[in-house]
Amino acid sequence: MGVNDRIRAKPPATDADRWTETTVRAVRFDDTHGRYAVTVADGTEVTVSRALFELFAGRLERPVDDPEDAVGATAWYR
Repeated sequence: MGVNDRIRAKPPATDADRWTETTVRAVRFDDTHGRYAVTVADGTEVTVSRALFELFAGRLERPVDDPEDAVGATAWYR
Protein backbone atom coordinates (compact mmCIF):
# COMPACT_ATOMS: atom_id res chain seq x y z
CA MET A 1 0.00 0.00 0.00
CA GLY A 2 1.12 3.60 0.01
CA VAL A 3 1.02 6.97 1.69
CA ASN A 4 -2.74 7.30 1.24
CA ASP A 5 -3.39 4.24 3.40
CA ARG A 6 -5.76 4.60 6.31
CA ILE A 7 -6.24 2.66 9.51
CA ARG A 8 -8.94 3.07 12.16
CA ALA A 9 -9.39 1.84 15.70
CA LYS A 10 -13.20 2.08 15.59
CA PRO A 11 -15.69 0.74 13.04
CA PRO A 12 -16.34 3.25 10.26
CA ALA A 13 -19.62 5.14 10.55
CA THR A 14 -19.89 5.72 6.79
CA ASP A 15 -18.70 3.87 3.70
CA ALA A 16 -18.26 0.70 5.79
CA ASP A 17 -18.01 -1.37 2.60
CA ARG A 18 -14.76 0.45 1.72
CA TRP A 19 -13.02 -0.73 4.92
CA THR A 20 -11.68 -4.16 5.86
CA GLU A 21 -11.84 -5.38 9.46
CA THR A 22 -8.61 -7.02 10.60
CA THR A 23 -6.20 -7.60 13.47
CA VAL A 24 -2.86 -5.82 13.86
CA ARG A 25 -0.02 -8.38 13.58
CA ALA A 26 3.05 -6.13 13.70
CA VAL A 27 4.09 -2.48 13.87
CA ARG A 28 7.43 -1.00 12.89
CA PHE A 29 8.69 2.55 12.47
CA ASP A 30 10.62 3.39 9.31
CA ASP A 31 13.20 6.00 10.37
CA THR A 32 14.17 6.70 6.78
CA HIS A 33 10.70 7.87 5.76
CA GLY A 34 9.30 8.80 9.18
CA ARG A 35 6.29 6.50 8.78
CA TYR A 36 4.77 3.54 10.56
CA ALA A 37 4.22 0.24 8.77
CA VAL A 38 1.32 -1.68 10.32
CA THR A 39 1.06 -5.30 9.19
CA VAL A 40 -2.44 -6.73 9.46
CA ALA A 41 -3.84 -10.27 9.56
CA ASP A 42 -3.83 -10.93 5.80
CA GLY A 43 -0.21 -9.76 5.48
CA THR A 44 -1.09 -6.35 4.06
CA GLU A 45 1.24 -3.59 5.20
CA VAL A 46 -0.55 -0.31 5.85
CA THR A 47 1.83 2.66 5.83
CA VAL A 48 0.79 5.79 7.71
CA SER A 49 2.38 8.97 9.00
CA ARG A 50 3.44 9.28 12.62
CA ALA A 51 0.46 11.57 13.28
CA LEU A 52 -2.05 9.09 11.82
CA PHE A 53 -0.54 6.22 13.81
CA GLU A 54 -0.68 8.24 17.02
CA LEU A 55 -4.33 9.10 16.33
CA PHE A 56 -5.09 5.41 15.68
CA ALA A 57 -3.22 4.25 18.79
CA GLY A 58 -4.91 6.88 20.96
CA ARG A 59 -8.33 5.57 19.95
CA LEU A 60 -7.66 1.93 20.78
CA GLU A 61 -9.53 0.56 23.77
CA ARG A 62 -6.24 -0.55 25.33
CA PRO A 63 -3.36 1.68 26.40
CA VAL A 64 -0.57 1.99 23.86
CA ASP A 65 2.67 3.07 25.52
CA ASP A 66 4.81 1.50 22.81
CA PRO A 67 3.79 0.94 19.17
CA GLU A 68 4.02 -2.84 19.68
CA ASP A 69 1.19 -2.52 22.25
CA ALA A 70 -1.16 -2.19 19.24
CA VAL A 71 -0.40 -5.79 18.16
CA GLY A 72 -3.51 -7.93 18.54
CA ALA A 73 -5.90 -4.97 18.38
CA THR A 74 -8.88 -4.99 16.05
CA ALA A 75 -8.56 -2.40 13.30
CA TRP A 76 -10.12 -1.35 10.01
CA TYR A 77 -8.02 -0.39 6.99
CA ARG A 78 -8.31 0.66 3.38
